[in-house]
Parts: sequence; structure tokens; C-alpha cells
Amino acid sequence: MVIGKYIRLSQADQDLMKKENKTESESISHQRDLIQRYINSHADLKNCEVREFYDDGYSGTNFKRPSFERLLEQIKKGEIGCVIVKDFSRFGRDYIELGDYLERIFPFLGVRFISVNDGYDSNDYKGTTGGLDVVLKNIVYDFYSKDLSVKVTTAKRAKMKRGEYIGGHVPYGLLRDPADKHKLVIDPEAAAVVREIFECAISGMRLIDIARRLNEKGYETPARYFQRKHPDKNIYKNTSKMDCWNDNSVRRLLKQEMYYGSVVQHKREGIGIGWKHSVAVPKEDQVIVEGKHPGIVTKEEFLQAQKIFRKRGETKRVVEKTYPLWRKVKCGTCGRAMPMKSGVVRGVDYRYFYCPHATVQTGDDGCTKEFMREDVLNDVVWDSVKGLLSAAGDAKKRLGKKQAVAERNNAGMVKKFSDLQKKKAKCEAERFTNMDQFMAGSLDKNVYQKKRTELTKEEKRLDSLLSDLEVKLQEIESVQDEGTKAVLETVERFSGASELDQKIVEALIEKVLVYDPEHVEIKWNFSDKLMRTVMGN
Repeated sequence: MVIGKYIRLSQADQDLMKKENKTESESISHQRDLIQRYINSHADLKNCEVREFYDDGYSGTNFKRPSFERLLEQIKKGEIGCVIVKDFSRFGRDYIELGDYLERIFPFLGVRFISVNDGYDSNDYKGTTGGLDVVLKNIVYDFYSKDLSVKVTTAKRAKMKRGEYIGGHVPYGLLRDPADKHKLVIDPEAAAVVREIFECAISGMRLIDIARRLNEKGYETPARYFQRKHPDKNIYKNTSKMDCWNDNSVRRLLKQEMYYGSVVQHKREGIGIGWKHSVAVPKEDQVIVEGKHPGIVTKEEFLQAQKIFRKRGETKRVVEKTYPLWRKVKCGTCGRAMPMKSGVVRGVDYRYFYCPHATVQTGDDGCTKEFMREDVLNDVVWDSVKGLLSAAGDAKKRLGKKQAVAERNNAGMVKKFSDLQKKKAKCEAERFTNMDQFMAGSLDKNVYQKKRTELTKEEKRLDSLLSDLEVKLQEIESVQDEGTKAVLETVERFSGASELDQKIVEALIEKVLVYDPEHVEIKWNFSDKLMRTVMGN
């Protein structure tokens, strides 16, 4: 029997441990040691193979946790026959779903379940339920989790109403007060840039012109500024070196109400307990407290700057999200998504992709400023897809023949490869012996040199044979490789296609990189090795 040792620690547990100085009460190491002691003290468990699964920072109110899902996957494959946890709450706090696992799923799969602190072992309840005490404990755990969530939310809301900043990332231009982490102060270096942006907006300058001005002056974007100031932080660590100001980044900054001294919070909220997904909160329901820190601009200046924003026209042309390459086209230079725009020239509709980054760049070495017409790009991609479809058909026939040959020759090749390796090892050993005898004076120099030449020549011959055989074995492996079969099966689904559509693109293509209208690169959803096998390269 293989034992699955499951351990979980949520963020709430970590916060409680810090608050009450209980560094080991629920910790990963404490749970690990407790379960291991239990295993060691039971004769029927201590000699079993143990596999450990732990989720650090995941709530017990739902079962969408990576290690828990890996545990279930191995259980379904029949690889694990027993699951042990510290207590029921580590496994899950949703008593209804937990009851399903205890009463239905685990018994059906023949899995033994042990909760150490609860004194529960499913082997003691074969043919019966776990008893009222188990049900009551699960209900208590579920209620505790929901009650704790309400209390935490209430405490946070009270801090928000007092104007205490409890957000994570601080807006560009502001800093946490070193003396009080719930207060904000002005960051002089970044605030000067914020002030300049507002001055430009108040003077009536367009967003795109403000962005160009900032780039011409070489001002760092908020992301790159944060990187420089906090090189040890992971946030923004993947920001491109080509990152620069654009109309969207300027717009976001100008709409930041915290710049006139207010604290704006509760902009998003979770859709339920245990859910990571959140939704935007209407403006009237957000918590806004004014006059809580020094402002970079006055409220009057902030309101005056808002006049730069034009109201969106009701007749704005919107490209439907049904075109084949939706969300797949990227700028080959900066990596940003290239949105599609539509227009009318001499009464004819046309659509094109463009890099918004290029419009605000300075100099000639940046992203292409040329548009890429949709119909032209579709033709380029469709030609490549047709080539892949055709190659996949040929590959299936080619690999089918190789499969038959491989099954006949595989065993013989493996034995031959092993024999050659032994011969090479023997040859190397003779080379060392030959040298040792010469150094010891028991072998004539001419005899030594002749034998060394012969052994070197033989070793090169064996290396060549091994190399050729290794290539053939790799070909056999690629024929039998599940990844290759999966690629062929995926591509084969579209063998009868007559035009490019979203389903084909989603299944086959990761992204389409456009460097300029003459240079386009397609990144497939499959590895280069698999593509070479399919294309016959």
C-alpha cells in the first residue's frame, strides 16, 4: 500500500500564527511530523511507501488546490491506497464536499482515510457511516471558516473607513510611511513626473502627445521605476526593457484619485468565500476617504485634468471578437498584443493589426509603424497551416511504416547498442592498461604506440556505430512517442478544413509574431522537436 500524506496551510493560518506567536501550531513541518509519528507507531503503515502532498497558502473552503488535485489523480490511477491528514480541516472545510469524499468517493475507490487528531480511520467504519461526531466536526469547521471570513472582512472594512491604506501595491508617486504602513507619503522622484503629466493634461495636451513627451525625456515607466527601486521584488520582473509610456498608462495615472490626498479602496471584491475570482465594485460602493495624506495635486487640479478625456462616441466601430487570429497576433519586437482596427477607404472596409507601442516610441529602432492587413496575415497563416495539415498526413503514413519496423527491430537494436557500449568500455580499459604497462617499463615503446593507434582507431569506429544506432533508436522513440501521436491526432481533426477559423488557430497556434508586413513568425502549440518529427525535418 502507498500512503498519500496530505498537508495544507492557508494564508489565514499563517496570519493567525504570526498574531498569536504559534509558529508551529499549524505549520507544514508540524503537520508533517505529526503524520509521520502516526505512521511509525502503526505496524500496518510504517513499512509502506509514503508520498507527500502539500498546499501552502490555499484555503480549505474549496478543493481547487494543485497538490490536492495531484493526489486525486494518483488515487484515480490506483497508485495510492491510503490518505492521512492532521485533521479534517486540513483536508477541507466544506463539510458537504468532505462528506462526499468520506462516505462515497474514497470507499468506492477503495481508499483508506485517516484523520490523526480526530481519531478517525475509515477502516473502523466499514459498512457504516463515520458517526455523528464526524458530521458535527465538519459542520463546525465549515461554520468556523465562513465566520472567520466575515470577521476578517468586517475588520478590513473598518480600517478602510478610517482611511487606513491596506492595499498591496502603492500607486506610482506615493510610498508607505516608514513609521506607519497604513499611511502614505509622497515619493519626490516619481511625484515630479506625476505632476508634469497633470500639468500637460490641464494645458489640453492629448494623451498620446503626453506619452511621447515622457518617452522623449527618457522617464521610466511605473513598472521599470519599481524594478529599479525594488530589484528584490518579483512584481514587474518580466517587464520588457522596451517598455515605455503610452496613452493607456497616462490615462490610468490621470484617473488615480489618490493623487489629491484621498484613500480609495474596495475597488474589487471576491464573489464568495474561498473564491479567488473577484469583480469590480461600482464607484458608489467603493470606500473613499479624503485628506488622509499629502496630495501631489489638488482636487481642483485633478478634476480639471479629467476634462482631457473625450466621451466615447456611441457609433464607435468595434471589431467583433470572432475573427480567426483573435488574441494571437503579437508584435515581434516588443511582444505586446497587436489589436485590430477597422476603417473605410474610398467606401471599402478594411481591417488591420497594429502595434500601439510604436506610436509613442522615439527613434527608428523600435517596433514597426506599418499596419498588417488582416486578409494578408490570414493568408500567410493559412498557408502555413495547410502545410502542417499536409505534412501531418504524410507523417502519419511515414510513422505508421516506421512503427511496424520499429516493433520488429527495437529489441535487436537495444541489444546491439548494449554490446557496442561494452566493447567501447573494454577498448577504453585496454588503452589505460597499455599506457600503464608502458609507464611501468614492461612494454616496448614501438609496441605501445602501435597498440595505442589501433585502440584509438577502434574506439572511433565504435563511437561512429553507437552514434548511428542512437539516431535510429531516437527515431523509434519518436515513432512510439505519445506526444507525436497527440500532435497528429490534433492536426488530423482539421484535415478537411477549407479556411482559417478560431478553432483551428486555438488548437494549433500559440501566437503569431509580426515584425513588419514582410516578416512574420508562427509559434505553434507544439515543441520544436515534435514539429520537426511531423514535418519530416
